[in-house]
Amino acid sequence: MNGEISHDSDLGQDELKLPSLWGCRAVLTGGGTGGHLYPLLAIAEQWRDQYDGNLLFMGTEKGIENKIVPEKGYRFQKIYARGLSGGLIGKAKALLALGIGVLQSWSALRSFQPRVVVGSGGYVCAPVLLAAKLLGIPTVLLEQNARAGKTVRLLSRFANRICTCWPEAASTGLPADKVVLTGNPVRREVIQAEREAGRQMYDLPAERPCLLITGGSQGAASLDKAVLRALPLWRDCAWTVIHITGPKHLDKVKAEASPLLSGGNLDYRPVGYLQDMASAYAACDLVVCRAGATTLCEIMAVGRASIVVPYPYAAENHQEANAASLVEAGGAVRLADDQVEEELAENVLLLMNDAEKRQGMAEASRRQGRPEAVQAVLQAVADSLCGC
Repeated sequence: MNGEISHDSDLGQDELKLPSLWGCRAVLTGGGTGGHLYPLLAIAEQWRDQYDGNLLFMGTEKGIENKIVPEKGYRFQKIYARGLSGGLIGKAKALLALGIGVLQSWSALRSFQPRVVVGSGGYVCAPVLLAAKLLGIPTVLLEQNARAGKTVRLLSRFANRICTCWPEAASTGLPADKVVLTGNPVRREVIQAEREAGRQMYDLPAERPCLLITGGSQGAASLDKAVLRALPLWRDCAWTVIHITGPKHLDKVKAEASPLLSGGNLDYRPVGYLQDMASAYAACDLVVCRAGATTLCEIMAVGRASIVVPYPYAAENHQEANAASLVEAGGAVRLADDQVEEELAENVLLLMNDAEKRQGMAEASRRQGRPEAVQAVLQAVADSLCGC
């Protein structure tokens, strides 16, 4: 496939020009979670800035895309969609929602008349890509995970291109002739964030190590419990800990953490949500996180050592597959969710006290990163338009 840009390519983002994308009308669809939305935003940012793209996002009213996309200055069209889960009644409701969503999408696509539709996986994009197929509009799918999701596998037969992040995804039920290994698009602000500016943002002295802990936009109860158990062991460490708990967990974590820190040297900062993740990645020395594909790709793009705790209930256990790739490369340590409460404290201590080990893991992580992924995806989109 000529859409792939190799990992070792030194091709700059501004060096590759794709005339077919200039002023192109396109629909981007996906969301529900940041993992599906942020790669689309990374694509949109460069498409708009470099190619003056005329872009429309389509997603659901309940997903985070309904709030974030308009805030970023893009047009947003709401459609109806529902995940295929639950018993017979739940599945029947999902199929009804799909039918309604296809009709809504068909009408919106007829009105906007895009040349291409790009979907980031998940049930949110299903009705849009199906409507695009009915209208004969080329489609491109993104698969962020090492194990292709159910929606992407089902829609892959209709897509012109399927952009994958991990090499092993191609062997998980996707048509090989359509797969392009591009990497997962990472927002420009994440790639370009500088350590000094990030540490100034959080008022961190140059010599003070920083630990970033995140369970995602909604937080992770198991990580919160593990941190609270670890605080007495970390209390006298001269670190800063930025702990993203999720909005619902913040008050509880604050209340339980306060008595555990009295008289210590630890600078512990629990927050419900962090808008500026780019600065946090730039400022930190070690990340503790779930193994969602977008989170891992951001960590790899900036080159950070990590402790990953795969979410055990993720669809088709895809977070385990994501984590395995980074752990095998030497960029991360994996802890099981049911063991993290017992094991997090000591694993963090070992890495935070061993700068050389962290540096080796960071370099391994960076070697797995694909900061050129956005341009590689845009190349795949251009190829789909010309039938290459």
